[in-house]
Amino acid sequence: MIGTFLICAIGGKRIMNIEMSGGLIYEIIHADKEWVQGEARTLPSGTKVILPPGTEIVNNESIDFKGGKPRVWVEGRQLQPRKILITGSSGYVGQHLLASIALQGIGSETDTDSEGGTYEIYLAYNALPTFEADLDNLLQHNKLHPSIAKVQPISNIDFSSSDYIEKIQSAVGATTLDAIIHLAALSSPGYCENNVGDAWKVNCPVELLSFSAPIIYLSTDQVYEGTKSYYQEDADETVPVNVYGRTKLAFERVLLGSATLLSAKELGGNSCEYIPDTTSPPPPNPNSTILRSSLILGGPTPLKNGCRKGFPSFLQFIESRLISSTPTDYFINEFRSVVHITDVLRAIKHFLNKALASEDDSRGKVGTYNLGGSTRVSRYDIALKLASHLKLDYSSANGVDRPAVGGVPSPPDISMNVSKIANEMRMSNMDGLNEMIEQTFSA
Repeated sequence: MIGTFLICAIGGKRIMNIEMSGGLIYEIIHADKEWVQGEARTLPSGTKVILPPGTEIVNNESIDFKGGKPRVWVEGRQLQPRKILITGSSGYVGQHLLASIALQGIGSETDTDSEGGTYEIYLAYNALPTFEADLDNLLQHNKLHPSIAKVQPISNIDFSSSDYIEKIQSAVGATTLDAIIHLAALSSPGYCENNVGDAWKVNCPVELLSFSAPIIYLSTDQVYEGTKSYYQEDADETVPVNVYGRTKLAFERVLLGSATLLSAKELGGNSCEYIPDTTSPPPPNPNSTILRSSLILGGPTPLKNGCRKGFPSFLQFIESRLISSTPTDYFINEFRSVVHITDVLRAIKHFLNKALASEDDSRGKVGTYNLGGSTRVSRYDIALKLASHLKLDYSSANGVDRPAVGGVPSPPDISMNVSKIANEMRMSNMDGLNEMIEQTFSA
């Protein structure tokens, strides 16, 4: 986007024929169009703005914003670094996200850094022995983005423990935060079925509201019952069939400020003894966002030793089984809208920017979005597609039905309509399975 206008740096120095870095504050002398993000009017002379990263002067009079938009600068808002907490930072998504933010800033491909300020990133995790050494190695061999003032891990954050809030407050040195990206979860449906109390404590942490911060929450497609295809977040009901789905849905309701976390139908006749008390919780921040994520695929984590899982994602598991010709059963009667890690990061950073840019909390509204890819696939479909791409023999891959009874209840078809989030992020569509495999195995 290019706008023709004259600007000067705070202090009166005219900007002429130089490259300008993002985050600097400039004052408008004259602007010939409505070019500031979020403003539906031409801003008057004297308005202070923050330019997107990489902004350049063109021919001494036009400014190329490199696809971003300037934002109005509010006096005093950017004087101190803003504090962002990432929970579950040692997990698969967490490691990808922390590296993306630390090295590239909080901007995404469709957003620049929300207000050109600086940020302190706090990485909460429970227990991964290799995490901090791997993080140190990453930061020693790569340059922090100029907007990132600090990256600090916070270990032993166990959401099933009563003291996790105090531990975070002590590490951050504050009782409030500017934003929370909530990734931490007990995500194994089998473990949740056998440890219902812990699942509720970890997956529905009402106390996070005490930080008074907008929360970007990674929920799950398993809030849906799975009896149809292409669920729509604003039209279809939620009827989770297992403990994992119920606990994740309950925290959605916490962020929405619902008095009742789950209906009788959503509980499915199960006990409600573990549901947390929400009679007088802190008010949720209306600039929060709920992202109902599908199965996430992608490449290895940016930290050397990865996370707890044996494989970075389901793709690497399939690859190893195909290479070794190990007979493996893949379900043919369960369908999901698998999503690539790059789209997950893009979505999280997009909504983080929106939350940080909101100047009046009272005007916000919690949004719920399906976060998936454009392809409805079974696990067997993924195995065959990967074998074809890697030119591997697929005879060891067996397509089987998931048993109708026994084991952990699982929704058979939780494919999702993802047009809402694609439109929000100004994308023609989310990546499909072919694009995910090509990106992951392009090398």
